[in-house]
Amino acid sequence: MTAIHTFLNPELASRLQFLFYRYRFVLVYVAFGFLSLCLEMVLFRGLQEVGLHTAAAYVLGLSAGIYFAYWMNVRFNFKVPIAKRNRALILFVIISVGSAGLQFLVHNWLSGLRWSYELSRFVVSGSVFFLAYLLHRRYSFSDYKQVGVAIYANGVEDIKGIFEKIGACSDFVHVDVIDDTYGEYQSDPKAYRLEVVQAYWPRKPVHIHIMSKTPSKWIEEVAPYVDTIFVHVEIDEELEPLVDRIQGMGKKAGVCVTMDTDVAAVKSVVGKLDALMLLTIPVPGQSGQVFMMDALDRIREINQWPERSHFELCVDGGVTEKNVQLLNVEKVVSGSTVLNSDDPQRQILRLQTSGNYERI
Repeated sequence: MTAIHTFLNPELASRLQFLFYRYRFVLVYVAFGFLSLCLEMVLFRGLQEVGLHTAAAYVLGLSAGIYFAYWMNVRFNFKVPIAKRNRALILFVIISVGSAGLQFLVHNWLSGLRWSYELSRFVVSGSVFFLAYLLHRRYSFSDYKQVGVAIYANGVEDIKGIFEKIGACSDFVHVDVIDDTYGEYQSDPKAYRLEVVQAYWPRKPVHIHIMSKTPSKWIEEVAPYVDTIFVHVEIDEELEPLVDRIQGMGKKAGVCVTMDTDVAAVKSVVGKLDALMLLTIPVPGQSGQVFMMDALDRIREINQWPERSHFELCVDGGVTEKNVQLLNVEKVVSGSTVLNSDDPQRQILRLQTSGNYERI
C-alpha cells in the first residue's frame, strides 16, 4: 500500500487504503483461493505425470488446496484463535468438499465441451466462489477477532456523537451498566439508553456488561435490547442460576472476571457459558487505563481449558493497536482508544487488523 501513496494524491490513496481494509476479508480470501487452486493444479498434473491414478491425483491435489486455503485464511486473514481452529478446520473442509462436489458435477458437463481440467476448474470455482465465501464467513471463520466499542448506559453519554464517529465500522457494540453497588464512578445508569443504542446500530450485536453486585435486578430490563449479557463472578448472588436465567431468555450468557480474581472462579459454570470476558485494567469501570500485561498469562491459561472451544473469549480494557496482536481471543472491546482517536473509524480498522493497518 506504500507504493499507492507514492503515485497518487494522498487523499485518494488514503481512500483506496480504507476501501481495501473494509473489504480485506473477501479480497484476501480471493487471493488465497487463487493460490490454492494453482497448488491443486500443479499437484494434480504432477501426480498424473508420475503415474498416479487420475482419481487419486485429484483427491490429493484437492486436499492440499483445501488445507492451504484454510491455513492461510485462519492464520493471516481471519486470525482465528488457536483454541477454535479445529472447529474452523472441520467446517471449512465440509463446506469446501461440498463446493468441490458441485464443481465436479459442472466440470463433467464442461468436459463434454472439451474444456481442460484447469480451465473448467477456475471457471466453476469462480462461479460458486461467492456462495462458498458467505458460508465460510458465516460458519468456518465466525470466530475471527472482532472489535466492539464501549458505551456507557448513563444519562450523559453522547450516543449520537459516538455513532457519528464510528458509523457501522465496529463488529459489535459493548454497553456498560454500572450501578452504585459496584462503586462510586457511576451511580446513574439508564437501561432505556439501550433502546437508543439499538436504534443507531440495528444490525449490530449488542453486548451488555452489568457491573453490579446484584445483576438480577437489571437482567429483565436490558434483555429486550441485547444479544449477550455479561455478569461478574464477583457478585452477591449465585452465579449459575443467573447464567441459566439469561439463557432461558434466549440470550447468550457471559461472565466477566477482574484482574483481582483468579480465573478459576468461573470453572464451576464454564461448561454452560457462551462467553467469558477478562477486564484487563486495574480499576473496573474507568476508561483510559493501561492494559495489564499479566493478562496475557490469563489468556494462555484459559486457552488451554478443555471447554475453551465452547465459548468466546473477550478482552476489555487498555486495548490498543500496539498490544492487540498479542491477544489470542475472539473479541476485544475498546473505548477511549477509539473514541479519542483523530480518526475513530480508522482506529477500529487498526484493531481489527491487529495493528497492521499502516503496515500493508
